[in-house]
Amino acid sequence: MNGYYRPPPAGREYICGLYYIIPSGGWRLEKNYLPQIELQAHATILATTSRTVLTQTFVNPSTKKGIKECRYTFPLYDGVSVVGFTCHIGDRTIIGEVKEREKARAVFQQAVARGETAGLLEQLPDASDVFTTTVGNVPPGAKVIIKVTYLGELKHDMEVDGIRFTIPNTICPRYGNYPGTLRTSPATGAMGGSISIIVDAEMADGSFIQKIQSPTHPIAVTMGTTSLAPNAEPTMTKASATLTLGTTMLDTDFVLQVIAKDTGIPKAILECHPTIPNHRALMATLVPKFALPPEKPEIVFVCDRSGSMDGSRIDLAIQALKVFLKSLPIGVKFNICSFGSRHSFLWQKSVTYTQQTLDEAVRHAETFSANYGGTEMLEPLRATIEQRYKDMPLEVMMLTDGKTWNQQQLFTYLNSSVTESKAPIRVFTLGIGDGVSHALIESMAKAGNGFSQTVGDNEKMDSKVVRMLKGALSPHINDYSLEVNYSVCPTAKDDDDFEIIERVADSLKIKLDLSDKEDTKKETKKQISLFDTSADPDKEEPPVHDATGENRYAHLPKFPAPKIVQAPQNIPSLFAFNRTTVYLLLGPDAPQAMPKSVILRGTSAYGPLELEIPIHFLDLPGETIHQLAAKRAISELEQGRGWLSEAKDETGAVIKTKFEGRFDDMVEREAVRLGVKFQVGGKWCSFVAVESNKKNLQAKEKEEQEWEWLEDEREENISQADRQNGSQLQSLEQGSSLPPQDIEAIKARMDQLRDRGDLPRTSAYMHTPSLLPYKIARTDSNSPPLATTPKSEEEVLHYLIGLQTFEGCWEWSNALNVALTSVYTLDQAQLMRQVDSGVDTKLFATALVVMVFEEKLAKWKGSWELVVEKARVWLEGEFGVTGLEKILETARNVVK
Repeated sequence: MNGYYRPPPAGREYICGLYYIIPSGGWRLEKNYLPQIELQAHATILATTSRTVLTQTFVNPSTKKGIKECRYTFPLYDGVSVVGFTCHIGDRTIIGEVKEREKARAVFQQAVARGETAGLLEQLPDASDVFTTTVGNVPPGAKVIIKVTYLGELKHDMEVDGIRFTIPNTICPRYGNYPGTLRTSPATGAMGGSISIIVDAEMADGSFIQKIQSPTHPIAVTMGTTSLAPNAEPTMTKASATLTLGTTMLDTDFVLQVIAKDTGIPKAILECHPTIPNHRALMATLVPKFALPPEKPEIVFVCDRSGSMDGSRIDLAIQALKVFLKSLPIGVKFNICSFGSRHSFLWQKSVTYTQQTLDEAVRHAETFSANYGGTEMLEPLRATIEQRYKDMPLEVMMLTDGKTWNQQQLFTYLNSSVTESKAPIRVFTLGIGDGVSHALIESMAKAGNGFSQTVGDNEKMDSKVVRMLKGALSPHINDYSLEVNYSVCPTAKDDDDFEIIERVADSLKIKLDLSDKEDTKKETKKQISLFDTSADPDKEEPPVHDATGENRYAHLPKFPAPKIVQAPQNIPSLFAFNRTTVYLLLGPDAPQAMPKSVILRGTSAYGPLELEIPIHFLDLPGETIHQLAAKRAISELEQGRGWLSEAKDETGAVIKTKFEGRFDDMVEREAVRLGVKFQVGGKWCSFVAVESNKKNLQAKEKEEQEWEWLEDEREENISQADRQNGSQLQSLEQGSSLPPQDIEAIKARMDQLRDRGDLPRTSAYMHTPSLLPYKIARTDSNSPPLATTPKSEEEVLHYLIGLQTFEGCWEWSNALNVALTSVYTLDQAQLMRQVDSGVDTKLFATALVVMVFEEKLAKWKGSWELVVEKARVWLEGEFGVTGLEKILETARNVVK
C-alpha cells in the first residue's frame, strides 16, 4: 500500500508527553516524564462520519510511591466532538461528565484534595486541536487506562475524490506566547514512541469501497470485513485497515483515504434523541456538483516563509505555488505576499496575468526560503484585504503550516472583514507539511467563506491545487438558506396531504425572559432598612448548589433557545469537490410533524439555485448527529459567529447590540448550555471524572495514609562543580576577567546539562531569569518605575496592588524589588538557597507578594483580601492544589 516510514527529523521537538510536576528550588517547575506503555486508536468510519476511541495506557513506575497529579497533552483533529472520557485505575472505573470548565476543574481539585482518584479532560482555550488529560492521586504501581471517544466529520480529499481521515500524532511548537504551561519535548522520549491504529470503514447500502490507501504510512487492508467481525460474510461496503508494522512512530500525522462509490451524493439523516423528549437532529451533507461560468477576480497568494517552513515544507509551498501560477486564467489580477515576522508583496498592487508577469512570479517563487522569522499572519492578511481592488472580488490563497498560537485574532478579523461586511472576499487555506495545525487552517477558511485542504510530505497535490483554484474562480453566492419541508397527515375533512415549510432563519427572533421583572411589579416587597444593626455587610451568602457550573451566568438576561438551531448559521459558499455539511437541532418547540425533505436555496447572476434532499430516518434513537451538531454550533460560538450573533428580540433589536457589554458572557453561556445538554467538550466545557463508590473511597483513604509521593522527590542530577559553573556563568553576564575559552567551556557544559534534561532550556547567558532576584530585576523592567520610593506600609500596600496583572499574578521587576526592600528586609540568604537558574519570575514574584500581604500587612486585610484570593487562584492553576501550600511556605520562609 501507499506510504512509508520516516524517522523524525533531527532536532524536532513536540509539545506533548505524559509527566508529573516537581516544584524545584521552590519556584521552578520540573516535568518528570513517565514512559507510555501503550497508545491505541480504533476508528470506525460510517459513510462520511467517524467515531474514534483513543486509549492511553501508562503505569506508575514506583511500587511504593503514588503520583499526586500527572498530565498528558495530545492532539485531536479540529472540529471533532469529544463525547466520552473514561479512566480505569487498577480495578476501578470512573466515567466523566461535561461541566462548565471552571466547575469541572473545581470538582477535580476537590476530589484530589480528598484523596480520591480523579480525571480531567480539557481543551486548551487558544487551540481547539490540543487537549490535556489530568489524573490525580495515582496509587503506587497502578496501571492507568484513559479512553477518549470523539466523533468527527470527514473531509473530501480533492486529490483522490474520496474521503480523508486524519489522526494527528504530533503537536509541533507554534509561534507566539501561549499563556499555559506547555513545554516542548522529544517525541520519542515523552510519548513512549509509537501508536497502534485500526480503522474500520463501512459505507451505506448502494455504495461500495473501491480502494483504501494511506499517503503517510504503510498499511495492510482487509476488504469485505471489519476488525470487529473478521469472520462475518464479506461485503463490498466494509473494509479494515491497520498499520503494516503494527505500530508507528509519533512523528507524522496518520492519513487514510477511502475511495468509495457515491460518497458525495446528497443525503439528509434525521435522528431522535434517546433521553431528551421530542428532540431531533438532522444532518444534510453533499459534495456539490454544478457548474457556473468562472469569474475573473483578484487572486493573492499569501505564502508562509517563517522559520517553521524550513526543509520539505518550503519545497511543498513552492511546488504548490507554481501549480497555482501556471493554472491561472487570462484576465485575472494576481500578486504574491510573503510573510513571517514581516511581510512583503511582489508588486505594490496586483497586476494583470500575462506571460511577463507569470515569468516574474515563477522566478520569484524559486527564490523562496524560510527566512522571514516567526509566523505573524494577521498583518499580511490585513494588508492584502485593505489594498485590494474594490471593484472586483478578492480571493486569498493562504499557504501555511499554521504554526501559531494567536488564532483568535485572525478569526475576529476575518469575521469582521468578510462575514459581517458581506464584502466579496474569500479565504482559502492549504495546510503544508506534517504536523499542520488543522484548527487554524480549517477555522480560517470557515471564517473567510472558503475551504481548506492539506498536503503532507511527498503527497500528490496537483489535482488538489487545481480544484482549489477552480473554487476560487467560482461566482460569489452568499445567500444560501435552508428550509425544512414537513409532511402533515390529512384530517377527516380533508383527504389531501399538505406541507409545512419552516425557514430556519425565522426561528432567530427570540423572546427575552423578563419574568423576574414582571414578578417584581406584581409583588409588594418588604421594606429594607438603610440602617439595620443585625445586618452583616461582610457576611458571605452560602453557595447555591450548582452541579454543572451554569449558575455563574445567572445574572445575565435570560432567553429561550430558538426552536431550530442551524450550524453553521450562515451556509458557506458551495464548491465543487468540497464537502458541505449543515446541521439542524430541532427542539421540542419545532413543528412535531414528520420532516419530509430539506430544501437548499441560493441566488446567482445566472438564475436561482435549488436542491431538495429527501430525509432518511434512523430506526433507533441516537446521540451521534446531536453531538456533531452541538459541536459545530459550539465551535461557531467560540469563533465569534453562530446563531446568537444574528438573534433579535421581539422588537427587532439585535441581541448583540442591545447587550453589548454582556454579549460575550451570553455567548459563553450558550456554548456551555449546549455542551452540558449534549455532553460535548469544548473551550468552555470540560469532562471531569470522580469516584462515587463510598466503599472504594474509604478503602482508598486508608491506603493513602501509608503512601509517599513521587512529587516529594527531587533528583540531584547536577554536581557541585556544575552548580559552581552556573554561578560563574551568571558572573559572566555582569562582566568577568575569565579568558574567552573558559567562558565558552562553561557555556558548553551548561548546554550539555540542558540537552540531558538536568537543566531547563532557559539560560543565564540568554538573558532569561537567573539565580539572583536583583539580576532578574535588571533584565525585566516591564513594570513602571517608582515615582517615589514607598516610605510606609500603606504606600507599599497600594503600590503592590497596583502592580498586580489582570490574571492575578505579579511580574518581578526592579520597581517591585525596590518597593519591597524599602520597608522590609528579606532573607537574601534563604532566597539564594531556594531560587536557582530556572526561576519562573511570575511564580517567584506572586508567591512572595502574597506572603508579604499575609505576613507583613495583615492589618490591611480589608484592602488586599480579594487581591490575594485572585493571586492564590492563579498560583493554584499553575501548581495544582498539592503544590500551592508548599510554594507559599517557601515564600513565607523568605519573608520571615
